[in-house]
Amino acid sequence: KSIGLAALMARAGMLLPCSGQPSLPWCAQILADIGDEQSIQHSLSTFSAHVATINSILSVATPGSLVLIDEIGAGTDPREGAALGIALIQELLRKQVAVVCTTHHAELKIYAHTNQKITNASTEFNTDTLQPTYRLLMGIPGESNAIAIASRLGLPSSVIDAARLELGAKERDLSSML
Repeated sequence: KSIGLAALMARAGMLLPCSGQPSLPWCAQILADIGDEQSIQHSLSTFSAHVATINSILSVATPGSLVLIDEIGAGTDPREGAALGIALIQELLRKQVAVVCTTHHAELKIYAHTNQKITNASTEFNTDTLQPTYRLLMGIPGESNAIAIASRLGLPSSVIDAARLELGAKERDLSSML
């Protein structure tokens, strides 16, 4: 959201709320899939709503566009969502579109880590206070910290311990990479 707002502010000739001398490329269009647009009235699940929005974005995105996607591949089976997310990123890159995506999918973080055209980034998170620091860390994918947060919010230790045991080797490998 912050990137989209900064890009819109720059287009409008407004000063950006940051220090130094920021530099942003000119974005022909700023297109976004942010939020949950599920609708019982229109028979749209969270995932269906995302697909409908992304389909619209794909139909109008041109070279020089900026596309923002919050939680790419969310709202469905995680493996299928990650695969669709990777394919979508590939299509947008093929169209020469600048893309910023957020995700909790390990497969997408690994994909970004192994692809020279993509850079991982994360917002620094203080695990002691469970608060974001609002510092952007380039080159470092983020962790969800779900178990730590759930523990701090009072889930029973039996649930927390079982969750830690359930956490698979792939997730432990990603945490090691981080």
